Amino acid sequence: MNRSEFQNKGNQHFSLAHWNSYYSELYLPNTILIALGLFIGIGGNVLVIFVYQRGLKDKGHGRYFIPMLAKSDLACITVSSVYNIVQITRHVTFPDSWICKSFLYILRVVLANSTFIMTVIAVNRYQHICKRFKWDFTSRNLKIFIILAELFILTSNLSPLFTYGTVTVNRDNVTGYMCKEVDDEALQLERKMIIFTGIYHSVEICLICVSYGLIAINVHKTVRKMASSRQSTVKEGIREKKKWINNLRRLNSTSSNRKTPWLTYRITLMFFISFLFMLIAFIPPYILIDLETKDPQYWDRKNDNISKNALLVLRMLYSTNTIVNPFIYGFFDNAFRRKLVAIIFKRN
Repeated sequence: MNRSEFQNKGNQHFSLAHWNSYYSELYLPNTILIALGLFIGIGGNVLVIFVYQRGLKDKGHGRYFIPMLAKSDLACITVSSVYNIVQITRHVTFPDSWICKSFLYILRVVLANSTFIMTVIAVNRYQHICKRFKWDFTSRNLKIFIILAELFILTSNLSPLFTYGTVTVNRDNVTGYMCKEVDDEALQLERKMIIFTGIYHSVEICLICVSYGLIAINVHKTVRKMASSRQSTVKEGIREKKKWINNLRRLNSTSSNRKTPWLTYRITLMFFISFLFMLIAFIPPYILIDLETKDPQYWDRKNDNISKNALLVLRMLYSTNTIVNPFIYGFFDNAFRRKLVAIIFKRN
């Protein structure tokens, strides 16, 4: 950005209003996308919370976690969207230092909370399906574990309260205020926090991938056993068929009927697809944040407005999985769809 860009727009005098207007108009496509995502994200997650908590009686097969994840997604899409809109529309006129600190702190907490819940879901699905350990998630133990983890998340993300604030920026004798790192020491601390966050989330991602990988192996072995049992049934007749049915029931002992395990697998696949969307959504922003901290002039070096908008879309991609998740639930969970239709048409 330079002064000639404002002059070309017909501004006779370079002012703070012109300076801020430049960013607002430049990133208007992103503002529209954010507002649309905010509308869809809030509507979808509120609907999910209402249906699963108030309408759907069956909380089994892992559905217990869906309202918890939807609440985290609702907080994430709300905070991130409002913060990004303020950043765009008040880019060099950011209203207050504590608003800047609070937004970034809350945003990091809700993002960390989302990845944590995904990790708990993956481990819970592994234990529920594979039964490798004697322990299991009881409701009480799960609540205690979540409370302790939430305390860790709240305390380990405190750095924005000390490193961020409204910083004065100057151009052509005009002073503006931006939400950014307060000084070079804060910038260095943020770089260390990015490394810490990267390691922390990498451990969670590895744990999730291992859990779902072991689940896939278990399901594959189960299917092979069932296929083998079917072949032996054809060869050995009615007597062996009864034996195969008994073996099948033993394999599916996690439920009260033969259809239930496949619903468990379907819900587990649903959570895995949601995790993949989260992973895809987190990688580009992490890379761009790392580039920003290494080069404070990273965005100013971009001269093409199209590339600036495209990069900003990638920079804010971390909240897209919160918009997609309600659609994933609707696709994989038939009971959710049926209950949603019943609520809409007021059926009993």
